[in-house]
Amino acid sequence: MKPLHLNLAARPYRDYRPVYAVVVLMSLLTAFLMLNNIDTYYRYIHETQNTRARIAAVEGQAQQERQRAQAVQQRVSGLDLTLLDSQAKFVNARLAERAFSWSALLDELESVLADDVKLISIAPSFSEKGPVNLSMQFESKSADGMTTTINRMNNDPQFRSPFPASETALPTGNFSFSLTADYIPRANGRVPLTVKTAVRR
Repeated sequence: MKPLHLNLAARPYRDYRPVYAVVVLMSLLTAFLMLNNIDTYYRYIHETQNTRARIAAVEGQAQQERQRAQAVQQRVSGLDLTLLDSQAKFVNARLAERAFSWSALLDELESVLADDVKLISIAPSFSEKGPVNLSMQFESKSADGMTTTINRMNNDPQFRSPFPASETALPTGNFSFSLTADYIPRANGRVPLTVKTAVRR
């Protein structure tokens, strides 16, 4: 005799466990994504605040630099640069005058002058830098003394641009003449001391 299988259910049986599993999995995934989005949002807010703080610090430094530049500009505009430059040139000329060697100049002139030409007077003019301008008065026993002196100065590297200023015949038969020339002292290995005009920043 065969066993009887009775189905007392009002509806056919359906297994919803896979559906529930999918729903739970999707809920967990949605919760994970939501938490990740929240974490990303808070990290964005934090990094944005840090970036704004750094930008504010850089802008503050730039503002300080602009203020310093304006202060320097105001100080520079308040200075009399022309007066400072003239004062520096005056000081440099005095330094060049103190460092000038008269013995070296006289030795150089002695090697240039002819035997019949005598130096009467000499007046140097010192500048901030460059050659020393000389105004010289001579007396010669011959009429070509000035020409000879100019030619010899042109052949000497220590003298430049000799130029006649005047020539006069004396009652004694001699000739008096004056010259101007640039004199370049020989290098002695020392660095010349100069005063520079500079604005501190």
